[in-house]
Amino acid sequence: MEQGILTSMRVRRSARWVAAILSLLVALPLSSCQREPSGGFARVIAVRDGDTIELDDGRVVRYIGINTPEWGKPGADSATALNVRLVMGQQVRLEFGHELTDRYGRTLAFVYAGDRMVNRELVRAGWAPCYFFEQNLQHAPELVRDLQEAMRAKRGLWHDPTPETADHYVASFTSFRFHRPDCPSVIQIDRDDEVIFRVRDSALFAGYSPCGRCQP
Repeated sequence: MEQGILTSMRVRRSARWVAAILSLLVALPLSSCQREPSGGFARVIAVRDGDTIELDDGRVVRYIGINTPEWGKPGADSATALNVRLVMGQQVRLEFGHELTDRYGRTLAFVYAGDRMVNRELVRAGWAPCYFFEQNLQHAPELVRDLQEAMRAKRGLWHDPTPETADHYVASFTSFRFHRPDCPSVIQIDRDDEVIFRVRDSALFAGYSPCGRCQP
């Protein structure tokens, strides 16, 4: 898989710069992202889907760094079922990033059930690709490694090859998203920020997530 990434992508910069860009997510030192204080403990009273829960203190929590399939999409039921097994009725601990809430008012957190980070468990099981924002990258290296392990083992969503929707894909290094080449967002990507993948799974394997606009 790793060799496939290196041979399948074209980039408009030097080989050294390309290597630095592609290695950032898997090599980012944890010390480069200062962790915010723990969010304390609360009990899970409802599981909305694979990456969203409700707590007994009234908070709705969206897991940081991952994005499970939406309802009606392949894998949504399995991701939700695993989330239920991991956290339903459990006392969980929250760890915050630098951005504490999303635009919907949900609390953003890394969620721990006992000594297990639930975000990582969903990725390891193959039911979630990575989904990064620059404000909350504390556990990006671990999540990318978990994703790569799941993809190599063909677990969950990765059991079957992902259908190709274009002849290549354009990723933005700073936004952590990849797009179809005809996506209107592509023209907004700076040339020095651009990475090209021929294969969709290669973009996912490198830690990029699909653009919500063009849905590659």
